[in-house]
Amino acid sequence: MQKLDYSAQDKWPRTSGNMQSPIALSDDLAIKNDFQTSLSFDYNHIANYVRDTGAGIEVGLKGHAQLGNRPFTLKQFHIHTPSEHTINEQAYDAEIHFVHEASDGRLAVVAAMVEAGHKSATYEAVLQHMNETTDFDIPVNDVMPESKEYYHYIGSLTTPPLTENVEWYVLKTPVTLSQEQITHLMTFYSHNNRDLQARNERPIVSSN
Repeated sequence: MQKLDYSAQDKWPRTSGNMQSPIALSDDLAIKNDFQTSLSFDYNHIANYVRDTGAGIEVGLKGHAQLGNRPFTLKQFHIHTPSEHTINEQAYDAEIHFVHEASDGRLAVVAAMVEAGHKSATYEAVLQHMNETTDFDIPVNDVMPESKEYYHYIGSLTTPPLTENVEWYVLKTPVTLSQEQITHLMTFYSHNNRDLQARNERPIVSSN
């Protein structure tokens, strides 16, 4: 497995465009959503693989979500260390991306920021089944905040080919791993976050 070189991001193959991710998010830039658009999730509590993709630790997990009042299917989640997005100029210890796909192929990523705090049973389950392809129980709930307030914008994947027209929902409330777990996570990847990209006047919508 060849690891993605995060020290040479300018050399990554990419599809051209002005809607790249991640970006700096802030309340000052955000537009209040004029209509009620809530997020809802129904994720399985059984994962079916854990693997190192060369860009990060990825977990196979199925489930469903309503994002922007439309149905999506969960494909997997993976972890970046430290966070890729910033919120009000704050970076976090890590960022978890839940990758979804609609029936028409449209991609949507729900991002949860991670800070040091309570130990995560989800991360412990992932760790116990590293590089396995057998089903195992995973709580999931402790890496999805109770509050579903979010920022929304249109961006891209953050690894090559950096495909655009991806819907992003970045949750405002962080979740926690213990400091020990964060330190352990960084033994896999200490810097697998893409640099911030230009917003290029894209609107950022806030759910509140």
